[in-house]
Amino acid sequence: MIQRHIVGAGLAILSGVIALAVALMWLAGTYSVTLMTAMAILIMLGILVGAVIPNILITWLAIGTTTIGAAILLLGYVVMDNWLKLLLLATFPIMASAVALARFILGNWGWLDRNRADIDSWAAHYDKMIKLQTEYNASKYYQKVARFITKEVTADLCVDVLAIHWAHSSQLRQFNEDDYLANLRQIAKVLKDERFPSEQLYYVGGATFLIISLDVSPTTYEFKNRAMMRDLRQLTLDGITPQFQQGHLQVDRRNVLGYPNLDRVLRHVEREMETDLVVEYMKQEVVN
Repeated sequence: MIQRHIVGAGLAILSGVIALAVALMWLAGTYSVTLMTAMAILIMLGILVGAVIPNILITWLAIGTTTIGAAILLLGYVVMDNWLKLLLLATFPIMASAVALARFILGNWGWLDRNRADIDSWAAHYDKMIKLQTEYNASKYYQKVARFITKEVTADLCVDVLAIHWAHSSQLRQFNEDDYLANLRQIAKVLKDERFPSEQLYYVGGATFLIISLDVSPTTYEFKNRAMMRDLRQLTLDGITPQFQQGHLQVDRRNVLGYPNLDRVLRHVEREMETDLVVEYMKQEVVN
């Protein structure tokens, strides 16, 4: 937020410099071509000096040029109104100082390049729209859990991976991206409120959420899943009741070698979700 304000201030000052240069050229052009030429030279020198020379040198140059210019214009015999003389004297130091200030502020924009790796890493780890960790973090966490399941044989650890997909959401996304994201945030809030603090929640894209639960008893896990789905089905998204698909896999020491990474797990739960959709469709056909 602070960096965004800094960039905005720098751009505002730069826009002011451009507007001031245009105004000075217009004013000089209304007087004479000679004055306009002198004004253009002073403006270009001010921009060049302010853009490339250190601030301390700009100060001394402004003092020196103003002193010399005052001696020539004010003390000498130059046929020109006094206000025009003062305008010429002020053009160089004002332009140089304004450009130097814009350069100083916009220099903070470099934080984007200096911290590009950190920014990319943060974007890969956290979905700022849904406010949940992403598949990248889920993959890292699952690999760590799978490694412990393989290594700690006597502990007999297990992990449950549950995927929740908002069905038919792509249709809304095509017509209203904002409503689509707002609905995803509603779903995410239900998951955050309903799941245990020890469980890990992730958003893996495509309106699909992932819940990784480590060593939760089957009875407790089943109870929590029923409560979660009840709350999800009570949601009203854009005036309609949403449909959700589920895919589940439990990984323990017996099958961990078959699911060494999250990609294998996701392929399994995606197949389960597709099966869940077919079963739901067949139930609806029977009811009809």
